[in-house]
Amino acid sequence: MSPALLPKSFDVERFLAEYWQKKPLLIRGNGSFADPLEVDELAGMACEEFIESRLILSDPTQEHWTLRNGPFPEAELRTLATSHWSLLIQAADQWDEGARAILESFDFIPRWRIDDLMISLASDGGGVGPHFDYYDVFLIQGLGKKRWRLGGRVDSDTELRSDTDMKLLRHFQTEEDWIVEPGDILYIPPNIAHYGQSIGTSITYSVGFRTPSVAELLDDISNELIESLREDERYVDTAPRRPGRVGEISPSVNEQVLALLQQRLLDAALVSRSFGKYMTQAKYPDLVETPAPLSAAELGALLEDGATLQRHPIARFAFTQHADGSTELFAGGHSLVSPASFDATLEALCDPFAAEPDWAILFQADQNNANTILALYNQGNLWIADSFDEHDEA
Repeated sequence: MSPALLPKSFDVERFLAEYWQKKPLLIRGNGSFADPLEVDELAGMACEEFIESRLILSDPTQEHWTLRNGPFPEAELRTLATSHWSLLIQAADQWDEGARAILESFDFIPRWRIDDLMISLASDGGGVGPHFDYYDVFLIQGLGKKRWRLGGRVDSDTELRSDTDMKLLRHFQTEEDWIVEPGDILYIPPNIAHYGQSIGTSITYSVGFRTPSVAELLDDISNELIESLREDERYVDTAPRRPGRVGEISPSVNEQVLALLQQRLLDAALVSRSFGKYMTQAKYPDLVETPAPLSAAELGALLEDGATLQRHPIARFAFTQHADGSTELFAGGHSLVSPASFDATLEALCDPFAAEPDWAILFQADQNNANTILALYNQGNLWIADSFDEHDEA
């Protein structure tokens, strides 16, 4: 278990009631924070093709901003100026166990809400400019110091600069001004303007959360709904009458159409399934390699021979218990019915920091368990680790 980032005095219940998604909070650390990654390691990650990285450059006046996307040649990073740049490494938790451990301190927010851990390596004066996010963020200060200025509440109607590809605020007015040091944590709720600038070389760890828009949810629900509709489910004239005026669609017809759609959209099970699948989708689905499907007998034989089954490092899990007592398991954007025999395993499966369940014993103990584990494996949400016992390797 990683060292706790939050001080013992941190009151979770008070935070959730007074600050979460309401107002910012600066949480001072105890000065004992240790960076899980060195500067050179972060630069190396920005050179990798499969890791999302960005480089943000500005002039000393911070009037002109440039955004470049990685991967970056190592030689280019070595020739960067000594100030006014920020290198961003997205989803660092997927590539480094130490970085991933930072997320463990925020278990008072549902695991399925956490999106990723982004790391910012910045030179003196570097930052990403005045902006706002649609999601909550915890900013943990690592190496060095950073100045954070916070403004007021903004939204999608707030004017942005038109001279850059970055979504920077045209006008920014400071309302709070803080200097953070290693171990300090700044919480910023959605839609609060903020502006961070590095003081010397610094590293900041950003814990971001998933906040799907209504448009995204409707898009997913629509896709889920369309798959379940029959071709003969259509609009019909339930109460035909002579039209009052040529071309008019009467209010009664519109009410009928609305009722037809509401009947489907108010399907609680469908909405729950769509939401669960959406929230467990991998951040980078292309990185999930679906294995060649196995039969239960084939997977069972591998486990008996010593193969080690584990949660895939980038897989996400969640579950919902319905009113009828049934449980639906969501994994990597998939949905499956979870048998009652699997209930005791659900929390450990969904907690990336819990000990790995003994999949071999679970597989052999119950046929329903075996079917569930097999489905998770064939989806790519469980995988076989590379390590086997020495006698098996021989």
